[in-house]
Amino acid sequence: MLKFYHTIFNLLALSVIIFVGVDIFYRVVRSQLQQMNTQKITMLQAPEVKQEREPPLRAYQVINSRNLFGSVEKAVVNTKPESIETLEPTSLKIALLGTVAGSEQNAVAVIEEKKLRKQGLYRVGDSVQGAVVKMILRGKVVLRVGDKDEILTMEEDASSKTGNGRGRSDASGEQTSIRVRRSDVESSLQNINTLLSQVRIRPHFKNGEADGLSISRIRPNSIFTKLGLRNGDVVQAIDGTPIASPDDILSMYDKLKSGSNISIQITRRGQQKTINYEMR
Repeated sequence: MLKFYHTIFNLLALSVIIFVGVDIFYRVVRSQLQQMNTQKITMLQAPEVKQEREPPLRAYQVINSRNLFGSVEKAVVNTKPESIETLEPTSLKIALLGTVAGSEQNAVAVIEEKKLRKQGLYRVGDSVQGAVVKMILRGKVVLRVGDKDEILTMEEDASSKTGNGRGRSDASGEQTSIRVRRSDVESSLQNINTLLSQVRIRPHFKNGEADGLSISRIRPNSIFTKLGLRNGDVVQAIDGTPIASPDDILSMYDKLKSGSNISIQITRRGQQKTINYEMR
């Protein structure tokens, strides 16, 4: 019996020793793992970046002053035109038929290329025979030809130099009425350049002053023949208002397009004549 108790005691003592030993083992292992994790975390921490102060803008001034990048400075172009009085007449084979003075956006000039006998409307910035329209004035156009400015002025019509002009026209003289289809007017106004290619319109002068527009080179079956105009006619007034610019002719088309009945006063072979237009 004593031997049995002795055996039980030994087993209990052995269990306690094993339990304490295992507990001590786990404590030692856990302590080692914690130290290893702490070291890894410390190693993975990013080093502190020292904030550097940005240099002021004047520090970069040396780049500009020494032109370190080899950049080329653009010269400021003086777009102010030269004095109109000192400009030389253009040597281009073109003729100025009329101008509508105004702002740079609204001013237009009617210019004819003599060799091609082609007329067109030009605005500031447009090109004609390699020259650029720089400025449009009343009766004059400044052209930029190469590296210099030249002047293009209106020429007096040959028929006006004979002094046969009759000045301003009134409603006296022969009266003619012509019916015009609105569709013909609308179709002709769809392309102004094509319209101007069907006729030659030049200012007519008397004693150095404009007193109307000379009509010539009218193409057959054009809108101008339908309006009853003939080569050599001088259109002097629309509804009694004197005209001296091709732009006034375009205003006549606008009135016809809107359906208004208008009349024009012309001089034909030295005789005054009034043409009344009725829309249909």
